[in-house]
Amino acid sequence: MTSLDDGLVEIDSDETNLDTEFVDREHPRFISLELTNFLSYKQAKLEFGEFIALVGPNASGKSNLVAAIKLLREIPTYGLQTAIARRGGFDQLRHRSAGRPYDPAIRLTFAMGENPASTYELRLGAVKGQRYKVKKESADVYWRGRRFTLDSDGSKVVWTDARQNGANRRRAEFVVAPGQSAISTGGLGGYVVYDALQMMQTVEVNPAKVADLQEPSSTREFDSDGSNVTSIYENLDAATKRELVDELAAIVPGIESIEVARLADRQTLRFRQRTESGIREFYAKQMSDGTLRALAILLAALQRSRPGLLVIEEPEVAIHLGALRTLVELLQVQSEQSQILITTHSADIVDALPIDSIRIVWSQSDASHVAPISEHSKEPVRLGLITPGQLLRSDSLDPAI
Repeated sequence: MTSLDDGLVEIDSDETNLDTEFVDREHPRFISLELTNFLSYKQAKLEFGEFIALVGPNASGKSNLVAAIKLLREIPTYGLQTAIARRGGFDQLRHRSAGRPYDPAIRLTFAMGENPASTYELRLGAVKGQRYKVKKESADVYWRGRRFTLDSDGSKVVWTDARQNGANRRRAEFVVAPGQSAISTGGLGGYVVYDALQMMQTVEVNPAKVADLQEPSSTREFDSDGSNVTSIYENLDAATKRELVDELAAIVPGIESIEVARLADRQTLRFRQRTESGIREFYAKQMSDGTLRALAILLAALQRSRPGLLVIEEPEVAIHLGALRTLVELLQVQSEQSQILITTHSADIVDALPIDSIRIVWSQSDASHVAPISEHSKEPVRLGLITPGQLLRSDSLDPAI
């Protein structure tokens, strides 16, 4: 064992240098998200797919599932303390049953390529003054024929790096700042987790932000509210721009082109649309909220830095019913590149999805629950006797419990 000045302790190491090979950015495949005592959930497991839709009444818990994804996404971006603060603080995250608060935990399962499934788990605990501590943070990562583990008690982290057959095992220990995540000091395994969390992205488009004059930005990642659509669009290659225009034209007939227009030090999007009186040009400010929402959602799916998981909350808002099915069909095509999760109240959207893609969220016994649809609800749909949307309208979509 060797103690180093920076707090590193190396143990049982066969190598003297940290592996410096470059970690190529690759899409993880997200498998499941498990919540324990998190917001309205006492115990729940969400199983992902290529395209899934969360359906359920208002206040049933759909947004709280998205909140868990946002928290995980923001840990590598802002740090754990800020990510928790952006969710309203630690005390707000705790599930309460009969008035008693319980400490929350999140477990994410994902896979890198053809490797076995990897896991990341975070457990938080309360300390006086409505503050928190990291009770446990752990990861078990399989990547490129190697297995990495990370285990933190909130004050130190121990990570290991080994071939999957156990050869060339390496172990190291680092100090962790109180209340902070250990993944940034977790070796290559921590880096893989760090990158996987960053590849989850949520979209809550604000048409007013899309319409506003925007400052040019070098950020290559779509802002959740759409406030950098001009820069994201400008960064697309010509073929993807054409694909976006064609997709939008399937929703808004007559759209022929989109270009970035510069006005002093700001920029906006300019649309060319064929109308009965000929070709007309419109700035984003002149387009409908539904058009701007559809544009931003499609752009989020086509952005150059594509996410591994794209979460879209209520895509039906402000979009004409006749265009919803087209939008969903286009998103289903994009789910071949990025997994997509949507929350929705729309029976029209539900009708456009395979029955196995739907997850039901409901509240019972002072807690939220999530599950796939039961087989007895699926059977009449498969026989063509009724549609998923009709079952949703009649409140007859039963969960598999």
